[in-house]
This record gives sequence, structure tokens and C-alpha cells, in this order.
Amino acid sequence: MPLVWNHFLTAIMLLTRLPVGRWCTYSADAIAASVAYFPAVGAVVGAAGALVLGAAAATLPPKVAILLSMAATVLLTGAYHEDGLADAADGIFGGQNPARRLEIMKDSRLGSFGALALWFGLTAKFVLLESILSRGLPFAMLAIFLAHALARASAVALLHLQPHVGLDASRSQPFCRPLPRTQLLSALLPPALLALFFFSTAGVPIISANALLVFLAAAFFQRRIGGITGDCLGATVQFSEITTLLVLLTKV
Repeated sequence: MPLVWNHFLTAIMLLTRLPVGRWCTYSADAIAASVAYFPAVGAVVGAAGALVLGAAAATLPPKVAILLSMAATVLLTGAYHEDGLADAADGIFGGQNPARRLEIMKDSRLGSFGALALWFGLTAKFVLLESILSRGLPFAMLAIFLAHALARASAVALLHLQPHVGLDASRSQPFCRPLPRTQLLSALLPPALLALFFFSTAGVPIISANALLVFLAAAFFQRRIGGITGDCLGATVQFSEITTLLVLLTKV
């Protein structure tokens, strides 16, 4: 099997519920290389959400179409990133020191901070998508597609900026190996070019806002827990989606 295809399928297996495991060779090297394909997986998820929105909006009220689109992306990913947002919020705001914060983040139970973060995150996306959809269905479909691709690119950038810490750091070592510069560029450049291609000069503030988000997230997580965990990446993905939608709404 070509390595590129194997690495892409490994990324699909890691970030979605699609049953592709039988067609890829799972290894530590494949996991490490698959990180470069996270934005491509985001594009797949975004395309699914956009297509569901387009199909639903043809016959259903806008609010229902948006809910179905959001549900499609959540089901496709198994709420992977939403779970990361909730766990990160519980740990970051519920612990008194880095060790305790990391311990809380590993707890599968949902706390008050996590519930609030989920509510605000999902509500923000719904409200933004409703406003974006009022500007036209093609615009909304492109917005969903781009937001998901850029969100996974933001996670890749954050992985490059901060070390992985936590109780599972040793198990996650293959996942968190630094990408070679060429692979890093191949992960980050296509979503940026898509932003410029779809939205012309408005792509510049979209890219800039996401870059700023990544640097702020890196500094915040470094200060609170000394690095990042998988939950931090999930939280960043969620905030990046919201950031992209917000900038699209205000700049386009």
C-alpha cells in the first residue's frame, strides 16, 4: 500500500468513526506521519457537514438543516473534539495546580465547566451558522468545509509548538513526534490556500485569526499545565471552527 494512502487512512481512523482500519497498516510511524493529514480529514468532515446542510436546507427550515449538519459532523467524529473541549475545560478550570488539572482531564466524567463549555461551543456554532446561512446556502456550505479543514490545521500547528504532557504522555509519544518542515507545510498550506481561493482577501483575516488563536492557546496551555494533551487539541479544534465562522461573518 502506498505510504501516503496508508497515512491518510490512519488519520481517518484516528479522528473519525469511519471503519477504515482493515485497509491501513497501523504502526507508530504511521501514527506520527498521519498528523500531516489531519487537515485533509477535517476537509472530509467539513464536506460531509456541508452536503448534509445543502440537502436538508432544500426541504427543511434553516434551523433544522443546521442542526442536522452539526449532528452529522459530530456523529462522523464520534464527538471526539467536543469531548476534548469538555475535558479540557473541566481540568483547566477545575484544578488548582498542573498535576491536578491533568488528573481531572483524564477523568471521563463530565463536570460543570465541561458542560458549560460544550453548551457555549455548540450554541456559538449554531448561532454563527444561522447568520451565515442567511447570506446564502453556497456561502454556508463553503464556510463549514473551510472551518473544519482549518480547525485541524490549527491542531497540527499547536502540536508543533508545545510538548505533550500528562498521564498518557508515553503512550502518545508516536502521535506527538515533531513533523518535518516539509510535512508541516503540506499540512498547513492547503487549508490556507483554500481560504484565499474561496474568500479572496477575506482569507487573510481568517488565516491570521486562526494563527493568533494557536499562539494564544499554546501560551495558555503552557502556563496552565506545562504543555498540551489530546484534550487541548480537541478544544483548539472547537475554538478554531468558531473563529473561522466568526471572521467569515464579519469580514465577508
